[in-house]
Amino acid sequence: MKIALFTLLVVLYSCQSTDSVSVSKAPILSKKETLAIFEELVLIESHLQNTYMSYENYKESLFLSRDSLLKNKNSTLDQLNTSFDHYASSDKEMANLYEEVLNDFNEKAAKTVLKN
Repeated sequence: MKIALFTLLVVLYSCQSTDSVSVSKAPILSKKETLAIFEELVLIESHLQNTYMSYENYKESLFLSRDSLLKNKNSTLDQLNTSFDHYASSDKEMANLYEEVLNDFNEKAAKTVLKN
C-alpha cells in the first residue's frame, strides 16, 4: 500500500507544470473531496500495479483512469494538485492525509468483513 501511495504522489506531481512563472489559480477542493479522489486513485493504482507490475506497463492506463475519475467528480487535475498541495503543506499534514486514507480503507474493510 505504501508503494501505491508513493507512486500516486509521483504521478500527481509529474503532471504538474514545471513553469515557475505559472501559478495555479484553481479553486481548492474540500478536504473530503480531495481524500475521496485520492483514495480512489490509490485503489486504481494498486489494482494496476498488481496486474501489470511495472509502472511503465500501466502508466497510460493510470493517467486515463485518473482523468476519467476527475471528470466524473467534476474536478480537474489542477484542482487536485492545488488541493493536495494545500492539505499536505507540512509533514504533519501529509501524515494526517495518509492516516485518514488508511483509516477509511480499514473501516471499509471491517464493514465488508462484518457483512460477510
